[in-house]
Order: sequence, then structure tokens, then C-alpha cells
Amino acid sequence: MRNRVHQQIFFISCLLLVFFLPVFPRLLPAVILVMVANWLVSGIYLKTVPQIFTEKWRLFTASFVSIYLLYMVGMLYTTDYDYGWFDLEIKLSLFIFPLIFATSDLAVFTRPRVRLLFITYLSGCIAGSVILFGHSWIAFERIGVPDAFYYSNLSWYFHASYLAMYYTFGVCIVLYSITLDFSKQSRLTRIGLSVIMAYLEILIFLLSSKAGLLLLVITQSLFIILLIYKRAGLPRIIGFALLLIVLFIGFSKLFPYAFKRISKADSMISSAQPIQSNPNDGTTARMEIWKVSIPLIRQNFVFGTGTGDVKNVLLETYRTHNLFPIFMKKLNAHNQYIQTFIALGFLGFSLLVASLLIPAYRSLRKGDYLYLSFILIFAINILFESMLETQAGVVFYAFFNAFLFSKSFQTPTNF
Repeated sequence: MRNRVHQQIFFISCLLLVFFLPVFPRLLPAVILVMVANWLVSGIYLKTVPQIFTEKWRLFTASFVSIYLLYMVGMLYTTDYDYGWFDLEIKLSLFIFPLIFATSDLAVFTRPRVRLLFITYLSGCIAGSVILFGHSWIAFERIGVPDAFYYSNLSWYFHASYLAMYYTFGVCIVLYSITLDFSKQSRLTRIGLSVIMAYLEILIFLLSSKAGLLLLVITQSLFIILLIYKRAGLPRIIGFALLLIVLFIGFSKLFPYAFKRISKADSMISSAQPIQSNPNDGTTARMEIWKVSIPLIRQNFVFGTGTGDVKNVLLETYRTHNLFPIFMKKLNAHNQYIQTFIALGFLGFSLLVASLLIPAYRSLRKGDYLYLSFILIFAINILFESMLETQAGVVFYAFFNAFLFSKSFQTPTNF
């Protein structure tokens, strides 16, 4: 009875976390605290920690804490301890979720409950978007904000790229549900799922995330290939593919703002204008940051600068190269691979890449296409954002990665 109560609290905590992630992330620390407290009080780890060394799925899930442990090692040769401890606090989910999932009884995640978890996440995406639309409407009607329903004006207290990442994963959940039992679903079910997918795609277009649009093309192509592999029938495959193509082209015509940003970014890259000429252009800033970051990698190739010193080293580099707009904004590397390489050297970079490549290969072999799409979404997004430097990115990755990876050893991730 006592174990059942703790399992219920664990599951409810997971539901609250996935719901509030795209709605109001400031509540996430409280939810995580409840989850950790429940895990500690349950005492389940007393029995399961020894099993980490005897059960393969527990060992592999627990291995995801390695990157966090390496950041802790990076504190041994850092000089800025204040920022180092702050960084470890931000990244704490990278330690918490793999440990909890590796030492818990995942029998609590029955198929109906897995379905409920993803439905809750999709509900959070929709509920959060309604709040954002309400805010944009007020800004448009009362203040007259131009482009109130686009990009950062729509995302409000979120970063547009992170929100687009959440919605893209939501699209993948819907696509996975459609392709999983395509032939068994009723027409009404397919229509309902298609409406949800179309709504999330509209949100991605309105957010005008270049990475989000790129990933829409990649993930939708992946699921079309999945349908072909499952031999769903040529008429159905063609119909589904046409639906996705029509939606994408239609939304690009209805919401051209996103492609204007892409065209602007392309012209900025082609013209190679200095950052001083474009202080508010994200693409130009990224190009400048990446250019000056490469020498930092070479200078600290093996061990990196240390967990706490990476920020100061980057800022000093911006100042030295007269990148004052970037310096004043105190921007990170805007690429997690580069950010980790500078902080932890080649070992940290290799560990980050391995933590993505190995699960991606395994999910492809096992046919776990939802997990594969999740890895693709995160791996590509962190090419343009240092998403492990913020709570919004860390919690999203750490939770869903630990959940999807550990669950894939138990039963297929279907619902």
C-alpha cells in the first residue's frame, strides 16, 4: 500500500511537470522538489541502487548522469566558483532524472498511463498557447504592438526557440500516434489528431523559429518513411504525405513572417555584415560568437576552461574582439556543443555527443521512432542554442530523455 502511494505521487509529479513545462515553467522547481522528496521518503533506492550493476537498463539510464558529474569535476580547476555553483544548480536535472528513473519501479508507467502522460503534455502545449495568444491579443488591441502574434512578441516569457522545440516534439507525438496504428484508427480519431498537429504547426510558424521549421521537415519526412516501412498502403501514404505538404506550404503562405526571417538571415550571412551593424540580429551574433569561440577550444582542448570560467572566458573574448553588443548582452556560445567543449574540453564534448548518438542508434535499431525524433529535435536545436545552460532546456531534455530511454527497455513507447 505504501509503495503504491509513492508510485502515485511519482506519476502525478510527472504529469504536473510535463503540463507546466510549456505553460508556466516557474512551477517546475517545486514539482521536481516534490518528486525528489517522494523518492527519498519511499526508500526504493535502498533496493534498486544495487540493481544498477545487475540490470542493464538501470545502468544505462544512470549513465546519463555522467555529463553532470563531469561538470562537477570541472569545478576542481575553475576560478569562478560563484558562477560554477550556479551552473551546477541549473543543470541539476541532468543528475536528478536519470537517477530517479534508474532506481524507480517503472511498472507504474502502464500503456494507458504513458498515453495519459503524452496527452497531458499536449494539453499543456495547447493551454500555454492560449495564454500566449491572449497576451498577444491584449498587446495588439490595447498597445498596438506590431507583429504581436509573431516571434518573441508571441512567446512572451519563453524563448521562441525553446517553445518551438516543445511544439515540435508535440507534433512528433501526434505523428507517432497516427503512424503507430494507422490502419486501426477511426476516421474521427485521425481527423482529431490532424487538427492538433495542424494547430501546433501554426504555432511553430508564428514563432518563426528557423530550427523549428527545419525540424518540421525532418521529423515529418521520418514518419512518412515509417509509414512506408509499415506498409500502410500506397493510397494512405500518399494521402498522409500530401496532407503534410499542403499544411506546410499553406502555412508558409498564410504566415510569411517566418520565411522573411530566414531570408533575412541568409542575406546577413551572405553580406557578412559586422555585428555592430546588426546588434539585434541573432544570426549575425551567432556567426560572430562561433568564429571567436574556435580559438578558445584550441587553447583549452583537453580539459576546457572549467565549469565556472566558461562565461568569463567568453565575455573576455567578446571584449577583445570588440563585439560590444554581444558583450553587453552577456551571451553564451549559442551552441551547446561549443559551449561544452570550451567548458569541459574534448572529454566533455565527446560525452555530450555520445549521449545523443548512442541512444539515437539504439532507438533506430529498436524502431522507437518517438525517442529517435526527440533526440533529433534536441541534437539539432542545440546547434543554435546552448540549451543546457537554461532550466527550460535542461528540464525538457533531462526528463524526456530519462523517461523515453528507460521506458524503451521495458515496453515499446506506444500509447
